[in-house]
Amino acid sequence: MKIREIIFFYPSYEKGGVEKIIKNLINYSLASKIKVQLVSSNPIVKLRSLSNFSKVKKHRNRLITSLFSIINLINMLIKNYDRRKKICLFSLQSNSVAVFFGKILGYKVVIRNSEYPLGSIISLDDNIIKTVIIFLQKVLIYNFADLIISNSKGSRDTIRQFVLNNKKVIFIYNPYIDKIYKENLNYKKNSILFVGRFTKQKGIIYLLKAYLKFIKKYPNFELWFVGSGPDESLIDQFTVENKLKNKIKIISWSKNLKKIYLSSKYFVLPSIYEGLGNVVIEALNYSRPCIVSNCKHGPSEILINGRGGYIFNSKDYKDLYKKLIEVEKNYKYSKKKIRYGRKKLKRFLIKNQSKRYIKAIQSI
Repeated sequence: MKIREIIFFYPSYEKGGVEKIIKNLINYSLASKIKVQLVSSNPIVKLRSLSNFSKVKKHRNRLITSLFSIINLINMLIKNYDRRKKICLFSLQSNSVAVFFGKILGYKVVIRNSEYPLGSIISLDDNIIKTVIIFLQKVLIYNFADLIISNSKGSRDTIRQFVLNNKKVIFIYNPYIDKIYKENLNYKKNSILFVGRFTKQKGIIYLLKAYLKFIKKYPNFELWFVGSGPDESLIDQFTVENKLKNKIKIISWSKNLKKIYLSSKYFVLPSIYEGLGNVVIEALNYSRPCIVSNCKHGPSEILINGRGGYIFNSKDYKDLYKKLIEVEKNYKYSKKKIRYGRKKLKRFLIKNQSKRYIKAIQSI
């Protein structure tokens, strides 16, 4: 039976690239005459567009917030029980409990996986025992989902190693940009730009160390960090210890990111692992030379394995330093890479990829 409604489950709304993707998917669903219900801490789109919105109360304790979200979801699933054959539950945070209750109540369930599945294990971001338990729980639940959508080929291939039915694991690139901007290779400042969350996963320490080495040769360069997160203290400490107060800048999230991108000379994403790396798409769309780590999996896919930008060895600040030197010494060559990378940006257009999402959901 054809799916006529989607329940989007995204309990913890936080500003960033993922939220932009969800908004794009909801808007495209509505434009495709598919009714949308939403369980989230934020309506994301105009309330009147939604058939039903269940607001999740945020609490300081994440566990309590999770309990609120599950209660909200169960209530919505029960309310729609009689029409469940026409409704798909779409979990956008790989939430195992959501999948469990969705399947128990007889709904079609789709999971969107947005990060490298083994990332938290290889980087030891958290308590290793807790991390392994969560991973095993996800692997178990993934096998019960009707469809798993990953945002990169590499992550898809990894997930397929843990799922019995490989055919239900597919990849669809993020529906992220509404248009491809006109090429603009001008810049206003000798600056290296990072945009994202300040967390261990993003490999900020390697960028800081590479920059410290780089400015010994090119002292007129600044390093800009746009975002927020727990590693802001790491940036502050590094800045003070190396007397770089006038060189390293932290810029809070801004609506005018376009101006920041166009003002900078290079963009760097030194992540330890990624799902895709939306900021790389943005940087390429703004014609910035991109330098990314060879982490699993997305950034190198965006840059077509180095043909559309520069790739250095993850966690190797010396190799990142070499790439920075290489770009600066041969800036004209980097322009050729930008042009090649930009030719492939159609992969991330909202309309193209949202259409693939809806087609995949309708096929289950």
